[in-house]
Amino acid sequence: MKNRNKSSRGKFLRAISLISCLTFPAYSAVGQTAAPGTLGENQVVDTTDWGQWKRNCSQMVDDCKGKTFFNCSESAFRNRPFHFYVQSIVPGSGVGGGGQYVKTPNFGKWQNTFSATSVITIRQFWMADVKFSMLRTIDRDWNTAQEGLGLNFYVHNRSMPVLTFYGLGPNTNVNNSVKFGLRDTAAGGEFSTPVRGWLSVGGKFEVLWPDVSGVTGKNVVSIQQQYTEQTAPGLTSQPPMIHEQIYLRPHKRFFKQRFEIDYSVGYNFYQDTDTGHFSFRRLEAILDHRFYPEKKRHGAVIPDNYFNFRWRYAVSDASAGNAVPFYLQETLGGSDIDNQATLRAFKDYRFRGPNLMMVQAEYDRRLCRECNVCKDGLIRTVCSHLGLLVAYDAGKVALRKSDLDFSGMRQSFAGGIAIYAGKDVVFRVAVALGGGEGAHPYFAVANFL
Repeated sequence: MKNRNKSSRGKFLRAISLISCLTFPAYSAVGQTAAPGTLGENQVVDTTDWGQWKRNCSQMVDDCKGKTFFNCSESAFRNRPFHFYVQSIVPGSGVGGGGQYVKTPNFGKWQNTFSATSVITIRQFWMADVKFSMLRTIDRDWNTAQEGLGLNFYVHNRSMPVLTFYGLGPNTNVNNSVKFGLRDTAAGGEFSTPVRGWLSVGGKFEVLWPDVSGVTGKNVVSIQQQYTEQTAPGLTSQPPMIHEQIYLRPHKRFFKQRFEIDYSVGYNFYQDTDTGHFSFRRLEAILDHRFYPEKKRHGAVIPDNYFNFRWRYAVSDASAGNAVPFYLQETLGGSDIDNQATLRAFKDYRFRGPNLMMVQAEYDRRLCRECNVCKDGLIRTVCSHLGLLVAYDAGKVALRKSDLDFSGMRQSFAGGIAIYAGKDVVFRVAVALGGGEGAHPYFAVANFL
């Protein structure tokens, strides 16, 4: 009996050790799926990865040391054909968990990927997504980056039971917020292809089925209690929409690969399939400029250390008598609904309008990926997964596109840390100031879908 108790106690302690060793590495490895044809540092490489998962985790219980546990947890969240998934869905949804099934039914010169993903969060947001992607390399002398013709077909649904609405325009009051629910369903396809070594073109066709609802609960003010169809267009009716997009993407690296530009200029058509009242057009331009100040010993730049400057401009145009639905308007504050950072000193979705202009400057630096003096072990492993970030944001939304200028732009200054898994940032946390609404903690879980 005494030996049996020791054995049981030993198993219990080993289980506690296992859980404690997995806690931090799991968060640094969540949600990592690389793009077709790319591999992360510890990404699984077999067609079926259960064997590698078992090898990476076999020593973890008895040997709770840095890299062993990062490798084990990364395998758990990258295993194929099925792996676990941890990520947020939209800002305010909280972190959730689920799974993803991935197959690569390649044939001929086409590299194909089928994926099915489902995630539910602690705040009862959920999403389901099915995609089939096809990629074929274009063999031309000018295509030095080996870009290819890409086709992507998808169906996705997001259920967002509680979102915050502060009203429309640049001068809303933070204390006058209300809540609404939104279900976002879409099905369609998109393509992109290079036409020169520095230029790609693409397009999208999809059908959208939005569904706006009120919110009930203690101390909750629902959107229909304070807003009408005139003050929040699209509140009472959400017809199916057809969305068409065409875009150009100039991109190039020069000055010995140290400077990179990545532009996207697109024109969007949103067609109300019912009355036509919510049909509108939108021009959007995103201009990214990135500078890599540091190089490795063999001459290549260090891709994790960079300065980035972004300018984003979006204007909407609706015919006389038409309106842009509030749930399809641009937002500034925290992160937008696609988990992209905007004005970090403000709450998520703080400012909303049909037109937007924003500039951002950011410096990111990984702490010790290239550390030559650090000894192998837990400290070096943890350090290699951490980075620093400093950011400045400025922007404004406008009800009329003629009001978009550099006067009266809201500003934000932020500093914090980033957590890496492989070459990707999976989590950011920062403190932002300068918005006039107090210090604002900023959290961002990477969107891998």
